[in-house]
Amino acid sequence: MDQVRGKIKNYVFHNDENSYSIARLITEDLKTVTIVGYFPVVSEDMTYEFSGTWVKHNTYGEQLKVESFKKCEQQSKSGLISYLSSPFFHGIGPKTAEKIVDLLGVDAIQLITKDKTVLKEIGLSAIRIEKFYQQLIENQTNEHILVALYGYELSGKLAMKLLNKYQMLTLEKLEENPYRLIDDLEGIGFIKADEIARKFHIAKDDPRRIRAAILYAIEQIAYQNGDLYLTREQLENDAYQALGDVMDLTSAIQSLMDEKRLVLEENRYYLSMTYYTEIGLAEKMKELMGKPVISDIDYIETLLDATEIQKNITYTDVQKEAIVTALTQRFTIITGGPGTGKTTIIDGLLDVYRKYHQLNFKNPAIYEKIGLMAPTGRAAKRMKELLDMDAKTIHRHLGFSYDGDFLYDEKHQLPQDLIIIDEASMIDLFLAKKLFGAIKDGAQVIVVGDVDQLPSVGPGQILSDMIESGVIPTVRLTQIHRQAKDSKIIRLSRAVNEQQVSYDDLVSEQDVYLYKSSSDRIKKTIIQQIQGALQEGYSLIEDIQVLAPMYKGDLGIDNLNIALQEAFNTKKDRKMVYGDKTYYVGDKVIQLVNDPERLIMNGDIGVIKDIKTNAQDELYMIVSYDDNEVMYEKTDLDEINLAYAISIHKSQGSEYKIVMMPMVKSYMHMLKKELIYTAMTRAKKFLIILGDMQLLIYAANHLSEKRQTTLALRLKGDLITEDAQFDPLEELSPYDFM
Repeated sequence: MDQVRGKIKNYVFHNDENSYSIARLITEDLKTVTIVGYFPVVSEDMTYEFSGTWVKHNTYGEQLKVESFKKCEQQSKSGLISYLSSPFFHGIGPKTAEKIVDLLGVDAIQLITKDKTVLKEIGLSAIRIEKFYQQLIENQTNEHILVALYGYELSGKLAMKLLNKYQMLTLEKLEENPYRLIDDLEGIGFIKADEIARKFHIAKDDPRRIRAAILYAIEQIAYQNGDLYLTREQLENDAYQALGDVMDLTSAIQSLMDEKRLVLEENRYYLSMTYYTEIGLAEKMKELMGKPVISDIDYIETLLDATEIQKNITYTDVQKEAIVTALTQRFTIITGGPGTGKTTIIDGLLDVYRKYHQLNFKNPAIYEKIGLMAPTGRAAKRMKELLDMDAKTIHRHLGFSYDGDFLYDEKHQLPQDLIIIDEASMIDLFLAKKLFGAIKDGAQVIVVGDVDQLPSVGPGQILSDMIESGVIPTVRLTQIHRQAKDSKIIRLSRAVNEQQVSYDDLVSEQDVYLYKSSSDRIKKTIIQQIQGALQEGYSLIEDIQVLAPMYKGDLGIDNLNIALQEAFNTKKDRKMVYGDKTYYVGDKVIQLVNDPERLIMNGDIGVIKDIKTNAQDELYMIVSYDDNEVMYEKTDLDEINLAYAISIHKSQGSEYKIVMMPMVKSYMHMLKKELIYTAMTRAKKFLIILGDMQLLIYAANHLSEKRQTTLALRLKGDLITEDAQFDPLEELSPYDFM
């Protein structure tokens, strides 16, 4: 690594949260250089040695990317005086600092830290000596800790994270148990913690390592598959995979159970948090079922007849059953695929509900009575447009704040008497627990969704389990309605869902275009199709979406985004570079994490409106999400990605006028019925599939493995659990899994 020695001239930028800094340094030969990286604010009067790698910035020239730093042992007399009289030390002015250095010389710091009584000769009181000594020790300790962490080859960013978390106890905490980082620091998993542990010479069979691997098996491997538990055999296999060896796990598993971090039920191992969350959710759902709300079904049917006349619509028998069931029962599920009339049913039941309760839907107070919600912003927006009533995301209804707290919970419940939850297949276990816990006793709950779509990104399969339990009144919609029968999109997606795709289905029709193409021509064909759509007046931002199942590879999301950015964004005069991605004004981007403070959530899609420079000469961008404009500094850019192409999972809850979907053999390990069905049903007007059409038949006949959950059993009462008094959600946000 390269080194530079000198004094900080000034900080151009410093982020207090993660200590990312940009500073100007005056070297010992009086040159000015720029240093960047994760390091704290240090004294501008002391000489430091910074180590790192020289990089060339397109705008700002040569910079040293700092990996570590240390205070130089030899300091100048004047620098030491300035340092001791700086704001780091309260109550020590320039004159006192000069006396200290005159008396003790340039080794003053070492002498004072060794024996603070040497300061008595300066004439300081015992209180001032103690205060100065403690400040000096803290300052020196922090720098000592950072130097030690760099010695373990930890990055500057991670070192600062650790110091900010543990402060003076950093090294002690790490030596005690490096695996504690998994719980204590966001972004640290078993693999990274294990790497750090090796530098602390933790043995491969150390109990701390084995315990961490067991927890990793459930928290990471199981959760990634959506499972809530692992069998003993699965737990052992996944833990062995993490450990890289076969070891005896018995005592480690028992100790985790003794500490109530793991729960064993029959042959199922759960994290305690997961176990009690599922139990609590099942109990709450049972409470919500209750007795029927309305017994006068004849009157409801009369009102429904009036709604038919008023809206000039004729409901099918199943649609009428869904509306009557939803209005008379406390808790109802309505499930069906595209074209089966879910939105028509919600619209109708709202009208009957209004008539029955004599409500004025134009009065803003109506939203104290009725809550319409969906898991994503796009789904809520679509719900609002179709029903002509305000709808919000679940987290907005719950009052989710930037610090992870909820305004509404089990103690402060939602005021609404009627709750309608759309796109329920996307809701995971933890969000479901928060949502249902916040619904007051006596409220009516209507859950709507397509159970055949992909399940939630987070663990669980809530909609599927509720239906499977058989205890919640459920209406299944299977009939495709007249206006949807002519849609090849709906017919093809239904054939996929029913695993009945034949070669006769693999032909283009008015709204589905199937392009047989080799992999090397697919990008070019996508670009040509988008060009044609743009000429027809469609918007690349609002109307057209490329969907793919994976990020890597020639036809992965990342490479598709680069190709589409190059083809369709001509505004290349201003840019921001982050890692291997370059962003320009006009780019379509997607938010990857929840940020309620800035009113943006995971999956929101926006457009870069501007790229500017702030007072510190640092670039930032403005992204417009509908009417919400959000600023991103460079350190925020890990929260977004280009969105010309996005994953099928990220598209859930959204609809696009035109969906384009490559189908190639490199995707084969991802091609499952639920994934392809979900992608197809995102298309509203046109579905364009490019590549190997036979893969549609392959995908339709490969099902995703059923998730390991026990909610259905708990709802049915097949699993009776005693002593389930435990609140596992105090430190958990459901948005950790979005």
